[in-house]
Amino acid sequence: MFRTLATSGLVGLSALLLGSSAFAAPVASNSSMSQLNTVSELRDISPGDWAFAALQNLIQRYDCLAGYPDGTFRGNRPLSRYEFAAGLNACLQQIERLLAETTANLARREDLETLRRLAEEFEVELATLSTRVDTLEDRTAFLEDHQFSTTTKLQGEAIFALTDVLTGTGTTTTFPSILPAFTPPETNLESPDQGTVFANRVRLDFLTSFTGTDRLKLRLTSGNFPHPNRGDGGFQYGPDPLRGYVGGVQFSPEGQQTFNDIASLPADNSIGITELSYGFPLGDRARVTIMATGGEHREYLPTTFSSWDDGNGGTGSLSVFGQRSDIYNFTGAGLGLTYQFSDAISFSAGYLAPYANNASAPQPLPGDPFAGGLFAGRYSALAQLTIQPSDHFSFGLTYNHSYHPAQSGFTNLPILFSDRGTTQANLPVIPTQEVSVNSYGVAALWEVSPKFAVNGWLAYSNVNTSGGTAFIFPGGPTDYTGSSADILTYGLSLAFPDLGGEGNLGGIVIGASPYTTRSPVPQPFQTGGNWFFGTDLGEDFTDLIADNAIPWHIEAFYRYKVTDNIFLTPGVIWLTAPNQSARNPDVLVGTLRLTFRF
Repeated sequence: MFRTLATSGLVGLSALLLGSSAFAAPVASNSSMSQLNTVSELRDISPGDWAFAALQNLIQRYDCLAGYPDGTFRGNRPLSRYEFAAGLNACLQQIERLLAETTANLARREDLETLRRLAEEFEVELATLSTRVDTLEDRTAFLEDHQFSTTTKLQGEAIFALTDVLTGTGTTTTFPSILPAFTPPETNLESPDQGTVFANRVRLDFLTSFTGTDRLKLRLTSGNFPHPNRGDGGFQYGPDPLRGYVGGVQFSPEGQQTFNDIASLPADNSIGITELSYGFPLGDRARVTIMATGGEHREYLPTTFSSWDDGNGGTGSLSVFGQRSDIYNFTGAGLGLTYQFSDAISFSAGYLAPYANNASAPQPLPGDPFAGGLFAGRYSALAQLTIQPSDHFSFGLTYNHSYHPAQSGFTNLPILFSDRGTTQANLPVIPTQEVSVNSYGVAALWEVSPKFAVNGWLAYSNVNTSGGTAFIFPGGPTDYTGSSADILTYGLSLAFPDLGGEGNLGGIVIGASPYTTRSPVPQPFQTGGNWFFGTDLGEDFTDLIADNAIPWHIEAFYRYKVTDNIFLTPGVIWLTAPNQSARNPDVLVGTLRLTFRF
């Protein structure tokens, strides 16, 4: 008679039981609600139903069942035999406790007979219920005995990528010489042929919490494909029209992909610590992040106003440029803080020093400019005001001041933007003396609908140097005046979440990676036919770039969700006027990226 239980008054017992050991946890949506103990308060059964009397009797006499806090019993759905057995088990246990504790409320003979018949009818289910609970307890004990840590969890990501420069290499570009006293009137700069690359990168994050609100993060990274423009196997395209005459050909750093980000590790799958940080709350409104190595400004900021900024991971844009504004791209050791004034307004500030572990005083090349410790060397100090007037729209204002100690020469390592953007933007002045940079940015994110979002950014940087003495060519030192430069970068991203299926993502990025718009030539190099360059350079370095043009970055990708942990992302990156010269052929990079997350 109990084999078919569809709309009885006992339906819904799985969420209505009191004191039952058959469930590990109550229904999540009602876990914080109190229960009703008077059957007359239940709205979905009436006194004319037999269930009303049955419930009233059970609740009043044995207190083993109850209704939902919203005043319903929810008897309109089928109840499985195992759910009913769980409810029956609860009543049996309650009556056993009453019998053991006192004789004041002994169960009536009719009730005991009913329970006996029910126990016989559901003997198999009751036995199975006990077995299931025992099995769960055994599995829980096993997991507790064999877990990695009680405080640390492991998150990992592995990327396999096939990538190739489809067009824009294997060519020769002719540039007029800016050094006619030392080079021919024209110079041919070659972009070597590039082959298809099978790249990989692995990240392992160990996330530890000691209080439940703090987080210690340790990241291990390895990879095998370096940044473009690097001489150890990275893509090479878009030779620099200004620096191709001294120190060898320099190619454009544009088009870096996220799996190229292996910090300073060699591209031979060496394993190293690339990030170590600790974040914790400071009161109810503030959070502090201490970054011991590999820290980024995005680590402590509430947002970078991006639809897919995953920290140069494998589930967002193909390129680093498409992840976020380049105003944030600075790494090092330091401190970051975010203070939440209200739900809509927060303020963040941070300080990073990339050579915080080198106590030596920075020296111009051929000395060591990459030193200075935490405060005397290169650093970046950032502040951001974040405003979120609604759940679907946010924008922010960002200021970043950075300092770069004295270097020497025209062809050394980049000083700006972590080697992203054009070569000229990374080295817009003669950096033989200290260089300071003031960057100003605005960015916004608008989630138009669950299926469409748009975000964009604009950043302007002003670079200043106090001048110095140059020793590039033999013949004696040459003193020169201070100079400055202006750099722009901007972008617009269109996101299409769940395109073609839940968990998929379509993306389009259009913008310009950092490029120089103004870079005055310091005196005495503008005029006078000085021996240093052998010619008058004119007023601005950008005028010396043949066919100077905006270096557009256009990107399209589609992330397909294979499973909850596997994603396949095909896409293309189109770079126009690499190294901001239209004489360089456009570059088209194709990539097929496979990402595993665990």
